[in-house]
Amino acid sequence: MKKDDLYRYTGTPEQLFGHKEYRLQGGKADDLRVIEIYNSKGLSLDVLPDRGMDIANLKFMGMNLSFLSNTGLVSSKYFEEDKNRGFMRNFYAGFLTTCGLSYMGASCEEDGYNLGLHGRISNTPAEEVSAQNVIKDDEGLIFLRGKVKESEVFGSHLVLEREIKLDAFKNVFTIKDTIENLGFESVPLMLLYHMNIGYPFLDEDIEIILDSKEVIARDEVSEKNLDKYLKAEKPEDGRIEEVFFHKINEIENLGRFKILNRKLGIVLSVTYPISKLPYFTQWKSMRSGEYVMGFEPGNCNVNGRKNAREENILEFLPARSKKTIEIVVEINKLNV
Repeated sequence: MKKDDLYRYTGTPEQLFGHKEYRLQGGKADDLRVIEIYNSKGLSLDVLPDRGMDIANLKFMGMNLSFLSNTGLVSSKYFEEDKNRGFMRNFYAGFLTTCGLSYMGASCEEDGYNLGLHGRISNTPAEEVSAQNVIKDDEGLIFLRGKVKESEVFGSHLVLEREIKLDAFKNVFTIKDTIENLGFESVPLMLLYHMNIGYPFLDEDIEIILDSKEVIARDEVSEKNLDKYLKAEKPEDGRIEEVFFHKINEIENLGRFKILNRKLGIVLSVTYPISKLPYFTQWKSMRSGEYVMGFEPGNCNVNGRKNAREENILEFLPARSKKTIEIVVEINKLNV
């Protein structure tokens, strides 16, 4: 729609697309900031500035696509430094939980530190948060930006600058992250994009397209179900989670995966820079009440920092340098 026509047909473009900010009240979500960005085609994202600029609800045409855990939305002020369970007590999951920055994956003791599960960045409030609607010619864009800092005295000084860009007239959004080492020494960088799909988008009719050249089960439980790693089954009480490690085929320097639900007529597609995120973890939980599949590109596996250092796969970000990662998510109706 041309800019002039947009203003002819609306009192304000926010009739069609834009952003709105609010704070939650009550319980452990009390005072948690939420910024909803939405477009004219029925796509909306709830971004949490107080939780690392991560994405909680992802909805398309009113249909939920993401997984929300039994913790509900939890303020970062309740984050516990318990390396075994602290993360899980705050893990609402949502569509995107970012794991990192100086460590992620399994908890461990490494380099004199007790490192908890999946790091701290998803429990860190953002700074310099801003939202902006941009309209020019026949294009409309909604931008949401913020910076998340992970730093300590005599330790690392990392800053993640996130920009989420939503197209006003197409069902596509981009997550662009720039991680900068503001310190003067090279430091470990571990990063995982924990993207979580839930009911009703996730059910027994789901189709998952992962172009993998190799799939490895993490443990014996996963090994027993290796032949069904792409299959969603009915929820089962007490079922143990399964984890699979993929080697994804590269297509035009990108990693790709698609998730289709023909019954609902929805397809979700994700592309990411495979050279910067060469590891891919699939999390499958068919447990009753914890019915979710996670798709997780990362710059390392999820076995923890100690293991990464021992296997010589731990990435280091040089002093005064940056790394930029761009992930594109597209959601469309299927022709069924």
